[in-house]
Amino acid sequence: MSTSTRTPRTPRTSRRLAALAVGLTAVLAASAGPSFAAPHSSTGPAVTRTAAAAAPSVVNPGNQVSFQYDSAYLPMTATGGTAPYTWSAANLPAGAAINASTGLISGLLRGSGIRTVTVTARDAAGATAYATFTWRVIRDACPRC
Repeated sequence: MSTSTRTPRTPRTSRRLAALAVGLTAVLAASAGPSFAAPHSSTGPAVTRTAAAAAPSVVNPGNQVSFQYDSAYLPMTATGGTAPYTWSAANLPAGAAINASTGLISGLLRGSGIRTVTVTARDAAGATAYATFTWRVIRDACPRC
């Protein structure tokens, strides 16, 4: 009886898993954070990847309803981008204004009607974002009752 020695073959699934692991390592390394330095090898220089800052986004406050001659107080907020932000607004109700450095919309609402307001934030890098909402100012039937 003879015994033969066979060398085990590497199954295809093992090769596929190895290739998947290499690819997954590359993907995870690329998304590791804002700055990632690849390991230094003898065949080439190190590679440094820097992630771009996220674009700013203005948080939409939702549609607003107020009474005529009431005080407005609506703080606007933004996320992402590079602080500080510069704020501006278009088509605010009569009597309302936005603070360019804080994003606070305030004032005494004098007119009535429905306005489509657009608030824009510009970050320190010059990127802009905006939010649009409606603001309904209702004339009170009996303002002094």
